[in-house]
Amino acid sequence: MKLINLDELVLIGPGSEWFWTMVSGAVLAVTFIAIYRQLRLQRDAADIAHALETYREWTSERMARAKLEALLTIHDGAETAATLAAALDIGDFWEGQAYLVKAGNVDRKLVYNSLGPACRIWWGLLAPSAQLARDEADDQGVWIDFEWLAGVFAEYDRAAKEPATYDAAYIAQRLPGLVEANRAAVRRFEELRAVIVKPASTATLTEPPRPPRRTAPRRAGKQPA
Repeated sequence: MKLINLDELVLIGPGSEWFWTMVSGAVLAVTFIAIYRQLRLQRDAADIAHALETYREWTSERMARAKLEALLTIHDGAETAATLAAALDIGDFWEGQAYLVKAGNVDRKLVYNSLGPACRIWWGLLAPSAQLARDEADDQGVWIDFEWLAGVFAEYDRAAKEPATYDAAYIAQRLPGLVEANRAAVRRFEELRAVIVKPASTATLTEPPRPPRRTAPRRAGKQPA
């Protein structure tokens, strides 16, 4: 009993259409796989580049100053309105990142791995400010994506069995350290802008004092000519 009959197998000429159709299908499949892999690599590269740019922006001098100002208002017990005014840049930063993540334009795992704790800590710090802004604007959508992203990262932490809960007690414990860390960051940015002025030439505008001229000692019995 023959399982495969090759007696009338035709690869070239009439009757070989099935073979070339199969070959064309295999070539197309390989091409599609190669294109998919290329697109996936490009998407991964774009996600990594965005994650790096996001981290650079979050650690920039502008954000360091905004974070320090907001942290100081919270540390000093200022009213929620003062914290809201100081933290607008921070809340808008996270709102923009969360919007991109929710729309699928940015891989949420990359954002979580680079800035996940920061997102959760700052939502814990700014949740009262967000509620105040919602009440004043009569709009419950203020920083809603920021809140959503913090919730997504909280789910990731629970799935990974992370010990940090980022509750009020934890944030109060971390607050002095956050103030000092951002104060040090601002100081470093200022030091990087410091310029040490050093003349390129060794010439000076004032002539240095000259040493006194030494004269030959006179010999006894001789007068100068």
